[in-house]
Amino acid sequence: MRIAVVLFLLAAVSVSAFDKKKPQQAYLYKPNQTADLNPEDLITTNQQCESWAVAAGLEAMLRQQKVNLDRHFWLMRLYGGELCVQEIPSAESLARAVDGEFVLDGGRHVRLRLDFTSGAPRDVDSLIAGLERQQIALVIVRGHAYYLAGATYDEHIGRDGSRLYEIKELRLANTIANLPGTTFEKGRDDVAEIGGIVTMSVLPS
Repeated sequence: MRIAVVLFLLAAVSVSAFDKKKPQQAYLYKPNQTADLNPEDLITTNQQCESWAVAAGLEAMLRQQKVNLDRHFWLMRLYGGELCVQEIPSAESLARAVDGEFVLDGGRHVRLRLDFTSGAPRDVDSLIAGLERQQIALVIVRGHAYYLAGATYDEHIGRDGSRLYEIKELRLANTIANLPGTTFEKGRDDVAEIGGIVTMSVLPS
């Protein structure tokens, strides 16, 4: 019994020593990194209505992906006419209007899919990657559609190439011409005011 206890204690000490020698993951800290969209790619409307604002956003997201379906097309799909509506359409209404196969000028067939993420962005990696790829996205804040125009963030890069991001500021551009955008700063603004993020995918038909 004494020999067994001694061996057990020696083993425990060895394991403890091994754990202390295990190298900890070290991260390279890069503060205040930025990613921004080209403002020339953002389409705005002169109509001060949420219906036109969303339609302009859909037009911009698709034009970037070589699909030319303008705001007038989307207003007809959503409302049956070029109506001035002051409420954002629901995610379900947007999906019904967008999702499906479309035939473009020249006979090109595409399949469109709307992606809606409710609330504040949770997948920070995808948000930063989208900005770096110049992917246009709409952000719904207090019932109004903005473009996600840029972000400031701290980046932590691990030895194995892994990355961790901490958002410090989101910059939002207005979808309505001549109206200011807004910003969300960490520790200052309430992210609960973000209703969701809208992106568009163009898939092979």
